[in-house]
Amino acid sequence: MREPGSLTGFLKSREAQRGQSVLAFVILFPMFIICLFIVTDVGRLLYLKNQVRIAADSAALAAAGALDMRQASQDERFVINENWARQRANEALAQMQNQIGEDAWMHYYITGFIVNGREVTVIVDGVGSTLFGGYLGVSGFSARAISHARAAVGVDSEW
Repeated sequence: MREPGSLTGFLKSREAQRGQSVLAFVILFPMFIICLFIVTDVGRLLYLKNQVRIAADSAALAAAGALDMRQASQDERFVINENWARQRANEALAQMQNQIGEDAWMHYYITGFIVNGREVTVIVDGVGSTLFGGYLGVSGFSARAISHARAAVGVDSEW
């Protein structure tokens, strides 16, 4: 019978540990790669949501600045001109899309536009492609943002 602290017992336990580490590597490495793919694509989704929110805010603020002065002089209140507002919102969105570039993995566009007096609501939808999601059966994702803006027509009261 061998002693637990003998040299041969140590060598056998060392070989057994080597086999276990190879087995652990074979099992854990693919799981690590899959997690890396998922984290990368979730990051892209969160970035898309953020960009769509910024685009909606930018389009709404640009549209809120399209005041119709002819309407304001007739009944002494400021009103947003819907045609001008829509044009300004589209221009703001196109400028943001140009900053991203033509070969970008995400695109966004205005899907809803409502003007009510001096308030404007803009709905922007964005679509993006996944980097690794195709391997898991997910080829893309989408995001929606709704932004409201009101035309600045003067100071209501002093602070």
